[in-house]
Amino acid sequence: MDSPADNAPPEPALEPHDPPVNLPLNEQHPTEGGDDSVDTTVTAAPQMPDLSSALNGSAYQPASPEHPRPSTSYSDTGFNRPYSSDHNSGPTGYHNFSTPSDADTPPRYQNNGARPSSRPSSGMAYTHSDGGSRTYQEQNQRGSQQQMGDKQNTSVVIKVGMVGDAQIGKTSLMVKYVEGSWDEDYIQTLGVNFMEKTISIRNTEITFSIWDLGGQREFVNMLPLVCNDAVAILFMFDLTRKSTLNSIKEWYRQGRGFNKTAIPFLVGTKYDHFVNFPREEQEEISNQAKRFAKAMKASLIFSSTSHSINVQKIFKIVLSKAFDLRCTIPEIENVGEPLLLYQSVG
Repeated sequence: MDSPADNAPPEPALEPHDPPVNLPLNEQHPTEGGDDSVDTTVTAAPQMPDLSSALNGSAYQPASPEHPRPSTSYSDTGFNRPYSSDHNSGPTGYHNFSTPSDADTPPRYQNNGARPSSRPSSGMAYTHSDGGSRTYQEQNQRGSQQQMGDKQNTSVVIKVGMVGDAQIGKTSLMVKYVEGSWDEDYIQTLGVNFMEKTISIRNTEITFSIWDLGGQREFVNMLPLVCNDAVAILFMFDLTRKSTLNSIKEWYRQGRGFNKTAIPFLVGTKYDHFVNFPREEQEEISNQAKRFAKAMKASLIFSSTSHSINVQKIFKIVLSKAFDLRCTIPEIENVGEPLLLYQSVG
């Protein structure tokens, strides 16, 4: 049941790259933000409504880009204790990237301890200011923008799952995004952690419902709780431990078994440590991550929770892909920089 790092097949020969770009962390990436223009198209996304009319435009422009209003809560489906060992982390087996057929899909996990959900199967819920909930239907908006704002405000809930081996920084990234804080003391996730954050875009409130699965093998049976109904799944690995990247193949296979329509993301953590690796090691891991992302048809993002690198951008790209909106974040593809590739996915 251990991570299949030692059994991984040999990697193909690496291709040469341009010379590294010297990017001091504190100067190039002290915080996140900035506006750029990139069109993004989703081809593997679930069938979801077009909210461009509700958002009054096709560009994703949050009212407060880096400090939206949070709404935070931990669920009681998981408990925390000091970290002891991650030797038993990760799913089992070693597989090529593939999406299981319907016949291979395990039955949906029933967790009696989990709180009930009335969200649609797409992982989204829509609530209007009149107090009622209904499935969103695209309508031709008529009248002025002010009249539309006076009539109703729309709320949308987007479920995001986070999976990967133990001690890779899943919970830290979630807490950093929701609360803006970071604690270097590692707290092991036992079961599932759950947090929410709400941002406002004009007349629409969008709540990210983030589900974080503990990476130990005994919690793999809770994978359906995290993946079912998710709009996006973040398959996460530690850039400083190649074994956690090798485990992504099995995490992807099992996650896709419960949700074939979620938008996949491949997220590397701890970039602030990875950037100090020798150039050759950075090239090897970066190229392997690119190959995995291509096979998964997933966006590839390198992040650092402690240095606030690409944390906010992950969820901005999730939002843009979920609703096929224009994304204003530039891609980064050079080895030696925090990779951010999402434009040509799928």
